Amino acid sequence: MSAVDYFKAKLRYETTPHELKSAMEEGKVFLIDVRDKDAYKAEHIAGAQNIPLPELEKNLSKLPRNKTIVSYCWNITCAMAPHAALRLAEKGFQVQELIGGLAEWKGKGFSTETGPSHS
Repeated sequence: MSAVDYFKAKLRYETTPHELKSAMEEGKVFLIDVRDKDAYKAEHIAGAQNIPLPELEKNLSKLPRNKTIVSYCWNITCAMAPHAALRLAEKGFQVQELIGGLAEWKGKGFSTETGPSHS
């Protein structure tokens, strides 16, 4: 893979908080928080559904095929979101990962909410 191919793919399959917010407002994405239920309950992006990474395979039927599924976890060093995106891509879903996860979302000044899982 060339550097050009790598960066084209990177830009296609990653999204920033600003891009995600816009896509959410337009109803173009389905957002999943792949952290555990306690972390989700303590704080998450409004509108995100909680599907912890270990439970992803058994919840595939809950996911839409007509929207891009965006996964996120804690921060840039958390590998759960890219693992979720890879698993979903292997199953034929359109996917992206939120770069920097919840930490980057909050760092850009976007709000979060608390509450139980809606998975």
